[in-house]
Amino acid sequence: MNKLLVVDDDPEITSLLSELLELEGFKVVTANSGIQALKKFDKTVDLILLDIMMPKMNGLTMLSELRSKYTVPVIFLTAKDNASDKIIGFELGADDYILKPFNDRELIARINALLRRKNWDNQANDSADKPAQYTIDKLTVNRNQRSAYFDDNYIDLTGTEFQVLLILLENAGKIISRDTLSENVLGKEFSPLARSIDVHVSNLRKKLPPRSDGLPWIKTLRSKGYLFIMDQNDDIQQD
Repeated sequence: MNKLLVVDDDPEITSLLSELLELEGFKVVTANSGIQALKKFDKTVDLILLDIMMPKMNGLTMLSELRSKYTVPVIFLTAKDNASDKIIGFELGADDYILKPFNDRELIARINALLRRKNWDNQANDSADKPAQYTIDKLTVNRNQRSAYFDDNYIDLTGTEFQVLLILLENAGKIISRDTLSENVLGKEFSPLARSIDVHVSNLRKKLPPRSDGLPWIKTLRSKGYLFIMDQNDDIQQD
């Protein structure tokens, strides 16, 4: 049984969501503030539904605190279709957004999609036929530890950013479509309007240090997708 943490400063909303989610077979813990949610959060939580507009500690601040230690999937609940809030949220490591008032079936579908992605991640990590570690240039990416280093310096990536990097690296030299990335990383079809996968790729680019050969790590190919660049002299080591 998957455990969800529902965070909203409106007790009526947390009560209604709790009832809906429990009928769907989830175990639900609720909190009415970001501070209370951080106290109730533990590693058994599989996903968080998080309101943005809360007093004292809003959802963006709570997510920032959470992402310093954990990579649990987070869906923002918001009453405002605010582009800047979405961008900030994705930069902090949010996995998805849903606007209030929301359709119950859509909410459940998005929750299940992210949980499937999380399970896919776990299965991929346990796969014996895939290398545990990749090294290209001075970049080292470890699948099992879900860590990335450049010249022995740790790169602080969110769970979503790491998964994007891993898929692109595993397919270095090949074009990966936005649809493929969105389905495998976010657990949903790519939406040209939402473009959340583009934000995650952009954040990843900002965090990766410059390559020794001066080439970009990731190239955008209009209408086609993304390409993890391999120079003719590059040799990806797999351990």
